[in-house]
Formats: sequence, structure tokens, C-alpha cells
Amino acid sequence: MYARGGRGGSGPLARYAMSVDLAVGDLVVYGNHGVGSVAARKEQRVLGTTREVVVVVLEDELTVTLPLELAQTQLRPLASGADLRRVREALRGDGELSVDPWLSRRRQTMEKLTGGNPVQLAEIVSEGAQRERLRQAKGSKPQLSSGEREIFSKARRLLSGEIALALDIQPSAADGWIDKHLARPTEAV
Repeated sequence: MYARGGRGGSGPLARYAMSVDLAVGDLVVYGNHGVGSVAARKEQRVLGTTREVVVVVLEDELTVTLPLELAQTQLRPLASGADLRRVREALRGDGELSVDPWLSRRRQTMEKLTGGNPVQLAEIVSEGAQRERLRQAKGSKPQLSSGEREIFSKARRLLSGEIALALDIQPSAADGWIDKHLARPTEAV
């Protein structure tokens, strides 16, 4: 879908922006919108001032135009090898689950989702899988609430899309990669 390009980054999301060249053709990640390709850098008149802008084409041909200053803080490169190792660890881990109802946990989960950090996306995906495993083990309906399921599905879709491009594999293979790391010893993948 997109041509490969850009530089890999590592460290917290705040440091990603420093390593983004934003050259035409670079692959970038834009928060909860997912992976896109820098389509253009140009001068554009905005509110009477000429500013440099970055045009990014996202999935489904959605085009976003950002002032360069904003693009440098909101866009990041694809996950690096080090990032993917942290993603793998987040998917494999079973953290302590909050017992708060979904509506109480929703704000924090949405902050992780909109941040677009691949490790935080993996934490969302892992938590959703862990909650479904616990419900199944208790003999309860193994599905999350519709709102919870929607957010966990979006996190998984964003993570899968980025993994596919970062590893240069098909999206179905990226889904398999996620499933493999979510699986527990008693589960077959």
C-alpha cells in the first residue's frame, strides 16, 4: 500500500518526532489514525501567513495536511526492531487488571489509543485478550462490551498495520504475529 521509507525510531513517543525526516515517500504513524505516507511538503497560506505544511495520505485515502511544526510533534516513524521487541513483551505479559468498570477505564485506554505508541497499543490489545481469557475461564460470556471491543479492535488494527509494514509482511501475517505472542502455553495458535 505504501512505499517503504523513513527512519526507525526508539525510545518514548516524545523522542520519535526528532527522528522523522518527513521527506516525500516516508512512512509515518499519525496517532490513532495509523500509518501513512508523506505525499508532499509545500508552502501554503494559512490565516494570512505562508507556512510549510506536510501532506500525509493515510489508509482509505484520507489526506491530512499539518503545519510542519505540528507534524514534527504528531508524526513518528514506523516501529523499530527495539520497539517491536517491547511490543512483543507487552503482548506476552499479563498485567494486573483493573476491576473498575469499563467506563472508568475508558479514558486511560483512549489516551493510549490516541497516542499511537506501539507499545501502548500492544498493552491495550494484551489487556483485551487477557479479559476475554478470564471471562472464558469463569464460564462467562467471552465477549467484551461493544464499546470496549471496538477500542480493543481498533488498537489491534493499528498495531497490526504498523507491524506489517515494519516487518515487511502481509497484514494477515502481522495478525498471526500478534496471535502468536498473545497465546499462552495452554493455547494453540
